[in-house]
Amino acid sequence: MDQAEHQLLRHTWFPVARIEDVADRPVSANILGTRLVVYRIGDSITVAQADCPHRGVDLAMGAVREDGLECPYHGWIFEAGTGRCTLVPSLPPGSSPVRTTLRTYRVAQAYGHVWSCLEEPYLPIAGLADVGRTSWHLAYGKPVDLNCGMRQLTENFRDMGHFPFVHQGSMGPDVRRVVDPYQVHRDGWELEWELSTDLGGTALEGNQALGTRQTLTYHLSLPMFAWIRTVFPDGGRRLVAQFATPITADGLRVRQFWVVGIDDIVIEQHGVSLEEMWKYERVIFEEDYPIVENQYPKEAPLDVRSQAHAPSDRYSVAYRRAYTELLETFAKESR
Repeated sequence: MDQAEHQLLRHTWFPVARIEDVADRPVSANILGTRLVVYRIGDSITVAQADCPHRGVDLAMGAVREDGLECPYHGWIFEAGTGRCTLVPSLPPGSSPVRTTLRTYRVAQAYGHVWSCLEEPYLPIAGLADVGRTSWHLAYGKPVDLNCGMRQLTENFRDMGHFPFVHQGSMGPDVRRVVDPYQVHRDGWELEWELSTDLGGTALEGNQALGTRQTLTYHLSLPMFAWIRTVFPDGGRRLVAQFATPITADGLRVRQFWVVGIDDIVIEQHGVSLEEMWKYERVIFEEDYPIVENQYPKEAPLDVRSQAHAPSDRYSVAYRRAYTELLETFAKESR
């Protein structure tokens, strides 16, 4: 990762934890090699540096108290939100306080996840389909760490051409191989396109309403916020989103966060529960992991001339070109 991209990503919102995991214990997180701790006190969630400013111990090993986050080493307590040190137990009564502060970061909650940004955000957290305007039943996948680049994982998530080869276990042996011609539509830093496919009727234990023909709308908000909305021919919709957070400074290790949703028709008319769809999507993701971890280079190159492309890769070319333009625009506006 070059310096320009590293700076852009420091100004990007990334998910750092599922909201459901931030409960009575602090949670370890990371963005670009910056170690973070995420914790909740009441309704307030704080994202802060993970290393205690006293002796550097990992505060994710600590405890959440009513008045802040307690260090597991010497019991120092840091106030939620501000990170101000409010207690040093080793001090005698009446002593002057130790003036130190745990660095805190911006925090937001969206789509079942806690999001943070290391610097002033350059772009807002993107919108996820019509969540918030339409009724969806949503579930959130357990985060997974992968040895690949953020763009590599993002491109894989939107690639229909690999379905018949990588996903035979989850989708079955009869997935249509041909990818129809399509056009990628761009609006600012967002890309969208629509494709139809046929899974051959064996997916989801042979559920014909969900495992045959379907139309998929793919959407990407740069740099890595991607979702797919599926419409089934007999009614019903599915939503799958993936967010990739780089967790090393070189960007070659990422943490995948994901969301799956279905509407009432899928549950009531087609007989598939949210739990069943969640398990199905989890298997699909697990089939992708050995692929993305064994691509070289480990990050998708931005130079489109460095790899071969087929017409089905139109989205990939558009993504790399838009990403390059985003880097250039950010660099100009940051001078």
